Amino acid sequence: MGSVIAISEAVSLGVHGMGLLAASGRRLSARDMAQALGVSEAHLTKVFQRLARAGLVRSVRGVGGGFELKLAPADISLMAVYKAIEGIPDPSAALCSCCAQCPFRRCIFDTVLEESARHFLKYLSETTLDTVLLKFDAGELFSRNGREACPAPALQQ
Repeated sequence: MGSVIAISEAVSLGVHGMGLLAASGRRLSARDMAQALGVSEAHLTKVFQRLARAGLVRSVRGVGGGFELKLAPADISLMAVYKAIEGIPDPSAALCSCCAQCPFRRCIFDTVLEESARHFLKYLSETTLDTVLLKFDAGELFSRNGREACPAPALQQ
């Protein structure tokens, strides 16, 4: 079954990895984050290189290296993560695969697709990593399917 809103794997890795960094409050290795997320370390590293170029994370090489947030979680919106990976989104871009050859003068989906995209982009813009952390307790953030998502720190309330 297809997804109604498609989010690229890269954006998903970026947002979830940034969530891990924000929740841990410390530097995490790409290996630890990839293991926690159940994804390829190589792909996660490529995504985080984009986030580093955008100034959202700092990359530290060597023993004890990894990635750390460059800004406070309250200063990093999900939109900033999205833009660092995908570029500036266009809510009016064709959201329907047949738009280019559509035989109708007006889209059958009317404006619902564009309105949904705008609503989603508003959410990304208004939601920071700090906002996300406030929605979850440490147990929800650091365990899934029996996997520990990086050593869990004590989260500050």
